[in-house]
Amino acid sequence: MKRNYLLATGVLAITFGAIAMFQSCGKIAGLLNFNLNMQTESVNVTIPVTNDTSGIITVGPSVSYFNVDSFIKSQTGNQFGAANIASLKLRSVVFTLNNADLTTNNFSSFQSVAASFSSNTNSTPYNVNIANNPDVFSSTLNVPIDTTIDLKTYIGNQYNYSVTGRLRHGTTKPLDCTVTFTFSVNVKG
Repeated sequence: MKRNYLLATGVLAITFGAIAMFQSCGKIAGLLNFNLNMQTESVNVTIPVTNDTSGIITVGPSVSYFNVDSFIKSQTGNQFGAANIASLKLRSVVFTLNNADLTTNNFSSFQSVAASFSSNTNSTPYNVNIANNPDVFSSTLNVPIDTTIDLKTYIGNQYNYSVTGRLRHGTTKPLDCTVTFTFSVNVKG
């Protein structure tokens, strides 16, 4: 009898211990917080030769596909996905001319430069720009951005990018431009 009592007590203790352990794991998962740096696919555009300094040059939209859910799963050991995103903020936008030269075929030719993106979940373009670009040689531009704006509504799997600019000097060759968007993704359990 005493042996059965000890056996039953032991089984109950193990059962309650297992339940408490699983509840603790769930609580721990709920406390996990990841800050991930995410770079969607870089956008390559060709800015055509132009002498028009009075109008706006627009290139795009260029369509890109990026699986945010898979990215998050790969960074969190398959523990979290896109449904766990608490915020998505722009970290940087960089324009790079891959074939710039020292004459007029570089960013000094541009009075202003802008880029925008939208997604299959939010069709309103989000814009970033350099309104008064200096008239000095540059093959790379780091666009000033607001890193506090939450862009979570843009999370999708198809992204549309456009590039615009106003010239101060004409160009003499097509310019191969890469635009790179980097985001900070906060994921919580």
